[in-house]
Amino acid sequence: MLQEEAGVGPPVSDARRARDRRALILIFIGAFLAVQIHWIFGALCIWVLLLGQLERRGILDRWNATRVLGGLLMLRTTRGQDTIEKAATPRKFWRAYGEVSLWTCAIVMVFIVLFLLLSFSLALFMGVEKTDAPASQLIPFPGVSPIIPFWWPAIAFVGALVIHEFAHALQARAHGMRVRSVGLLMLGPFPAGAFVEPEYEELTQAPRRERARLFAAAPATNLYAATITWLIICVLATQFAVVNPGVHAGGIVEDSAASEAGLEPWEIITHFNGTPVETAGEMSEQLDAHSVGDTVNLTVLGHPDSDGIRTERVLTVTLSSKLDYAHSQNFTDEQIALLNIDENSSFLGVSGMQSGSSGIDRLAGPTAWEQDVPWYIDALGFAYQPIVMIGIPINHDGQIMDPHEMEYIEADGWFGGLLGTTVLMALITLLFWFIWWNVGLGLANLIPIIPFDGGHLMKDFLGVVVGRIHRFSKNYHPLKTEATVSKISSYSSLFLLMGLLMIIVAQRI
Repeated sequence: MLQEEAGVGPPVSDARRARDRRALILIFIGAFLAVQIHWIFGALCIWVLLLGQLERRGILDRWNATRVLGGLLMLRTTRGQDTIEKAATPRKFWRAYGEVSLWTCAIVMVFIVLFLLLSFSLALFMGVEKTDAPASQLIPFPGVSPIIPFWWPAIAFVGALVIHEFAHALQARAHGMRVRSVGLLMLGPFPAGAFVEPEYEELTQAPRRERARLFAAAPATNLYAATITWLIICVLATQFAVVNPGVHAGGIVEDSAASEAGLEPWEIITHFNGTPVETAGEMSEQLDAHSVGDTVNLTVLGHPDSDGIRTERVLTVTLSSKLDYAHSQNFTDEQIALLNIDENSSFLGVSGMQSGSSGIDRLAGPTAWEQDVPWYIDALGFAYQPIVMIGIPINHDGQIMDPHEMEYIEADGWFGGLLGTTVLMALITLLFWFIWWNVGLGLANLIPIIPFDGGHLMKDFLGVVVGRIHRFSKNYHPLKTEATVSKISSYSSLFLLMGLLMIIVAQRI
């Protein structure tokens, strides 16, 4: 600036001044977020500035790359066209697959919309519970979020992206649309997404149903892949056996009978008064057979020492009153009646009583349920289990099960013995994260917000509805329908986005 005023050096353009101001603002915001939340924001700031320099120098054009949304690098390639063409040869099959995917996505989107509307309503009228989770948990990158480790999730994420975009490409070719390029969206050194670029005019001019199949195929494929992979985990789960059959408690109630007897969390209870107990149900049966004040003996295996050996000991426990405990926890009379608690109900003082196979059973879901339940409960469990698995790393600090639960099991059987416990557990971990990302990508892409696949599906659905309404108008014109649909989809996307942001921000205020 001083040089320009003094007449020394080339003049500084207004565009350059504007770029410099934006860069300074970006650096300030990035530094603030890096200090207050996570260092990753500082790294993202540097990445955005670097992309800006590469774009202005024409380097991105030479790489056949484009900067989008400020910080995403879109790397294109024409490789893989032959593979896509060969895989899409049975076009009737892929069209039928697209139709099934369309119906699958329609059903899932109904539940997503209802869930979002219910969440927004509860947030408005009942408030949002504050969370103590770190803000970095909102950054869904391997190694950055505390619930997502690096290596296995990173590998699984790439796999989920590939099948997502490959499904888009197959549907495009199955319906006669050309695929101009495929590629990755990079956020620094990490793949943040993938994409398929069909010829834009062919995509926009295609019949709505064919275009909808293209958008639906990818998230549906992610959900199908998650379900199939979960079934594989169920098979692999049968290759584990419990090392020391028994039950354990995740927590011990303070000043309870178990606490006074010296029982510790995660210790293995193998016998109740000399009777073997291998499941939580068997332990409950033994407790129900005793009354308040009864003295029982628990055979317990302590925590392993440095050599991995557990020491056995016998604890003498005098059972207390479950009714007194319920009153101390302010249970209502209705809750007490619902739990069938009376004056004779005995209380050991433990929480989270589970069998030694609880960790692997949690992954297997309904295939490992101890109780006999009606067929429709089983069916619901099979459909819901891949979604339930999303919460497992959140509840276990980024692991697929608690480390104590891993100590309880070992590989068994022909296949398990061939691979060994370490390799078999590593394989299950990789498959778990593959499920996790596929469910996440599938559900996230079905949120009816542009530019997600669900947003495009909703827009085409609105096009059909609005078009039929406009046909009753005397001044009907397709362009009028398109304009109306664009406005509705834009406003609805903005509404849903603001609602989601409102809930996230409200949790931290």
